[in-house]
Amino acid sequence: MLGIKIMSVAGAVVLLAYVIGGIADADLGSNAALVRVLVVVAAVVVAIVTFQAFSHHATPHTISAMVVGLLGGASLASTVTTAKGHDLYGSEPMALVGTVAVIAAVTIAQIGQTRTKESAR
Repeated sequence: MLGIKIMSVAGAVVLLAYVIGGIADADLGSNAALVRVLVVVAAVVVAIVTFQAFSHHATPHTISAMVVGLLGGASLASTVTTAKGHDLYGSEPMALVGTVAVIAAVTIAQIGQTRTKESAR
């Protein structure tokens, strides 16, 4: 249960960073490096929690969440590390793919946890 909450917060951080840096194209100035680090850390948290869930319960939902979470984390890490200057992302399409994948991983993991609780009843 705690893992889902942590993952939800991490997903919200990734989504908020995309809205601010990708859609609104806000000038982050000297805070760009800090936001980049936060995005990568949040994506890594999602990937770790989904992998941990998969290692304990290998269900289709946990496998899907793990694969999509790893894809999202890799995409975000790639685009954040190639950003120049005060930009948050180096490639906007890659940032979109990473953000959608991380949010999908959180959603799939939440669905999988709900289904697990229902089947235990």
